[in-house]
Amino acid sequence: MAHVGPFGHTGRVTILIGRDHPAAALRSAVQRTVHSHGGLALVTGEAGIGKSTLVTDIAAAFRGELTVAFATSWESEAVPDHWLWVQVLRSLRAQLGDETWQELHPAPPVAALLGLGDGSAPAQFELYDAVTQILISASQRGPVLVVLDDLHFADPGSLELLKFASQHTWFERVLFVATYRDSEIDPGHRLRARMLPLVAKATMISLEGLDEHGVAELCRTTVGDAPDADTVAEITRRTGGNPFFVEQTAQLWASGQRVDATTAGMRDALQRRIDQLPEPLVRMLTLASVGGREFHAGVMSQASGLDLHRIESALDAACQTRLVRRESDRYVFVHDLVRETLYNTMTSDEAAHHHGCIVRALVADESLQKLMLSTEIAHHAWLAGDDLDPVIAVEFLERAATESRGCLSAPGAEKYFRRALERCTPAMVRRRILLRLELAGTVKWLQREEESWKLYDQAVLEARDSGDPMLLARAAIELPQNERVDALCRLKADAYEALAGKRPDPALDHDGLTRQLNYEFLMAARQTGDDEEVAFGLWATHSVDWGPGTAAARQVIVEELDEITRRTGDVDMRLFAASLRWVAMLEQGDPAFRSQVDLFCALAENSDSERWHSGADIDHAVIDIVQGRWDSAAERIDKAYAVAGDDPMNDHMMRHLRWELAFARGEAPEPAPDSWRTHFGVWHSDLLTGLSAVRRGDLDEAHRVKARLDGEADPHDAWVSLRLRFEVELAAAEGDTEAIAALRERLEPHEGEWLVALWGSSVHGPISHWLGVLAAASGDHARATAHFAAAIEQAERLDAPPWAEAARSALAEIAAPAPEPERRTAAATGAVFRRDGSTWTLRYEGRGVHLPHTKGLADLHRLLQRPGVEVSAVDLLAVPLNDLEGGEAVTADARLGGDDLLDAEARARYRDHLETLDEQIDTAAALGDDARAARLDAERQALIEQLKAATGLGGRSRRLGDNAERARKSVTNRIRNTLKKIEAVHPALARHLSAAVATGSACVYRPETEAPHWEL
Repeated sequence: MAHVGPFGHTGRVTILIGRDHPAAALRSAVQRTVHSHGGLALVTGEAGIGKSTLVTDIAAAFRGELTVAFATSWESEAVPDHWLWVQVLRSLRAQLGDETWQELHPAPPVAALLGLGDGSAPAQFELYDAVTQILISASQRGPVLVVLDDLHFADPGSLELLKFASQHTWFERVLFVATYRDSEIDPGHRLRARMLPLVAKATMISLEGLDEHGVAELCRTTVGDAPDADTVAEITRRTGGNPFFVEQTAQLWASGQRVDATTAGMRDALQRRIDQLPEPLVRMLTLASVGGREFHAGVMSQASGLDLHRIESALDAACQTRLVRRESDRYVFVHDLVRETLYNTMTSDEAAHHHGCIVRALVADESLQKLMLSTEIAHHAWLAGDDLDPVIAVEFLERAATESRGCLSAPGAEKYFRRALERCTPAMVRRRILLRLELAGTVKWLQREEESWKLYDQAVLEARDSGDPMLLARAAIELPQNERVDALCRLKADAYEALAGKRPDPALDHDGLTRQLNYEFLMAARQTGDDEEVAFGLWATHSVDWGPGTAAARQVIVEELDEITRRTGDVDMRLFAASLRWVAMLEQGDPAFRSQVDLFCALAENSDSERWHSGADIDHAVIDIVQGRWDSAAERIDKAYAVAGDDPMNDHMMRHLRWELAFARGEAPEPAPDSWRTHFGVWHSDLLTGLSAVRRGDLDEAHRVKARLDGEADPHDAWVSLRLRFEVELAAAEGDTEAIAALRERLEPHEGEWLVALWGSSVHGPISHWLGVLAAASGDHARATAHFAAAIEQAERLDAPPWAEAARSALAEIAAPAPEPERRTAAATGAVFRRDGSTWTLRYEGRGVHLPHTKGLADLHRLLQRPGVEVSAVDLLAVPLNDLEGGEAVTADARLGGDDLLDAEARARYRDHLETLDEQIDTAAALGDDARAARLDAERQALIEQLKAATGLGGRSRRLGDNAERARKSVTNRIRNTLKKIEAVHPALARHLSAAVATGSACVYRPETEAPHWEL
C-alpha cells in the first residue's frame, strides 16, 4: 500500500527496491545517533531519483525512537532568510509542545527567527549559536533527526547555519540529513562554494538510477503490473532508472500510451499526463502553479472566479492523480517538476496575468491575505508586471518592504522598496518621493552613507519639481537632522516659504525654523483632512517639542494620535501614543501616569510582537529607576537587552538605560564611548561624560564638555532636560553666579514639572529640586528651603523615594554649619585670562571664575596681550580668536565706510539662494541630470548679474556712510558691558580692568602700576 511522504513524494513500503546500500548507510547513521552521537549525512542525486522518499521512509521507521524535524526549500525570491530553520524550529516546537519548548529556554534570536521578536536583527553568530543550543537542549531529552530537503534551493543563510550547527553538535545526539541535486551544483551555481565544506565533512549517500529489476518492481508497485522485459529495458534506458520518471512512465503505459513518449524528455511525458486531465482541472492546476509549490483553494477560487466547492472537488480529483496532495489548510504539488511543467506551458504574458489574478483575488477578499506571507504577495505583484494596476502593486511591495524592515531582513526591505519605486508611474509623484525617502533611510541604516544621500538628494529634487509644498516639507523633515545642517536650513526655509507664502524670520536658529515648518505643515495637513498627513505632522511636532513647559502640548498631540488610530486601526501608532502619553503625564507631575503605564503595558503584552513586549520591559525599567527599585530595573533592562540583538539603535538604548541606572544609584559611570556619538547625536556622549565628571568633582573635564557642547549646534530637543541638569550641577559646583541666575530664570516658570529627556527614558527629578540646588548655591537659603520642601511633596506624590530623600538631604545640608574656607595655594594666586572653547577662565588675586564667551572678553584678551599698545576699534571689530561673526571683511567694511546698498538681510538671502543653487547643480550633475544642471546654472548666472550692480571691488557691498564711528561705539559698549558682568562675579578684577583699560577710536590696556603676569 502506498503512503505519502512529508515532502510530497510518493513513498512505499517497497521503496527499498534497488536502494539496499544507501538505505543501510542512512539507517546506520540514524542508529548511531539514537545510541551515541549524530553528524551530517548528504543524500544526493538528480531530480526525482528518490532522495526525499528514501529519507522519509528511514525517518518513519525510527519515528518512535527520535524526534524528527522536517524542512524543505523552495525556489522563490519570496522565501525569507533562514527559511529552512524557521520550518525546523516550528516543527520541533509543535512536536515538543509549548511547555517542553519553554523548558529548553530558547534564546531571543530563536524567537526572532520565528517572527516573535521585536523586528531587530540578531547578530549572525548569536542567531547560529541560539539555534544550535536549542537543538542540543532538545537532544538531551532524546535524539533529534533534522531533515532538510532540496538543499540546492536553499538560501545562503540556511546553508551557513547548517554548516555551523553540524560542526558544533558533532558529539551530540543530533543528526542532520539533507538532500540535494548534485548534478545542479555546477561551478557556476550560487551555492557551490558553500556546499563544498559540507561535502568534505559529511557522510555522502549517492542515489543512482534503478536497474531493470528495480524498474520492474517499481512499475508493479505503481500501477499493479509490470511491462514485459523488453518494455522494462526500454523504460530503464530512457529514464535512466529515475524512480519519479519511472512512475510517470508506468502511468502512461497503464493508460495505453507508448513508453517511447519519454524520448522527448520527462517534461513532455508529464505534459502528456497532464493533458489527460479535464480542462477545468488543468486550468486550475496551471493557475495553482503560479502560486508556488503550496497553494490555497480559497485563493485559487477567488482568482479563477470558480466556486470554492468546484475548486476543492477538482483538486481532490487531482490528488487521485498523485500530482498534488491535500494538507489541513492547503494543497501541495508532490514534485517541483510537476509545478514547473505546468508553469512552463504558459507564455510570459499568460504567467503575468495569472500572477495578477492572484493579487486581485487578495484585494477582492482581504481575509485571504492572512494565508500568505507579505513577501509572497509582493512576489506575485512584481511578476504580474503591467497586468496589475501599479497602485495595487506598489501598495503590496511597500507593505512587504515595511514588514521586512521590521523583521530580520533590511536587505529584503531595500529590495521591495526598490521594486515599489520601479512600479511607480510618472503620475505617482507623491508615492514615488515618499518611497525614495524610505529607501534612503533603509540604505542609511545599512551604513551605505554616500548612496543614501544620493537617494535623499533625488527625493528633494523631485519634491521641488513637484510643486507640492507638502512633499517638499516632508522631504525636509525626513532628511537626517544632524548632517549638512546649513543646507538643511535652506531647504526648510524654502519649504516654509512654499507652505506659508513668505520667508521665515532669518533670525531663527535650526530648532526654531524646524518648529515653524512643522507648524505650517500640520496646519496644511489638517486642511486636507488626510489622517496619514496629520499623523506625520503630529509626530514631527512631537519629536521637537521637548523640555520644560512642553509636556502639556505633547499630551494633547499623543491624545489626538490615539484618536487617529481608532479610525485607521494602526496598532503600532496606538502603542507609541500610549507609551508617550504617560511620559507627558509624569513630566507634568501627574500621579495618574501610573495608570497610563499599566494601560500601555497591557496593550503591549497583548500584542503579537516581541518588540512591544520588550518596550513594556523598558518602560517598567524606567519607572523602577524613578522609584528606586534598582534590582528590578536591572532585571528588566537585561531582559530587554536580550532581544535587542545587534541592532545599533536598540543596543544603544539599552546601554543608555544601564548608564541611567548606575547614575541613579549614586555612581559616576565611566565616560560614554565616542562611538555613541554616531547614534544619538554628538552631544549624547558629552552630556553623560559631563554629568559623571561633575559627580566625581572633575570640574576641568566638565568644563571641557561644556565648551564642546557650546561649540556644537543646539542639541536635539529630546536632550534639553538632560543638558539642563548638567548645567545646573556644574553652575552650583562652581558657584557661577551669572549661570545660576540664568538657570533660575529659565526653570522657575516650570516649578511643579519634572525633568524628562530622551523620549521618556531619562527622568531627572522635580524641577523644584534643581531650583533648590541653584538657590542654595547662590546663598538664598529661604528660597532653597521652599523649593526642596516642594520637591519632597512632588516626589512622594509620584512614589519616587530616591528624589524625596535627595531633597531631604539637601535641606539638612542647608541647616548644617558652613565649612571653613580652604587655604589658598600658591598655584591659585596667579593671574589668568584664558579662553577654553566657549568658556573663559579668569583668575585675579587668588579668586577664579568662569564666564561664557563674549566679544568683549575677546577684546580685553587682545589688549592684555600687548600692555601699553593701542589697538584701533576697527581692528578689534575684526573679531580676534576666530570669532565667526566678523573678520577681515568686517574690518575692510569699517575702513571703507558707509552703509550697504544691500542690507544684511538681503545679502544673506542672495548668499543662501546662491548656495542652494550650487548644491542643486552639484546634485543634478552627480545624478546625471545634465538638463537640470544646465537650467540651474543659467539661473545662477542671472542672479550673479543682478548682484553686479550692487557690489564693489572684490565683491564688497557698495556703501553710503562711515562705519569707523560705529566701530568705536560698538567696541566701547561691548567692553563696558563685559566689565559689568565681571564685576558681578569678581569685583576686584573688574576694578583693576576698569582703571587700566581705556576705550575709544583706539583702545589700550595701561595699568598704573606694573601689570600682572597674565596667563593668556
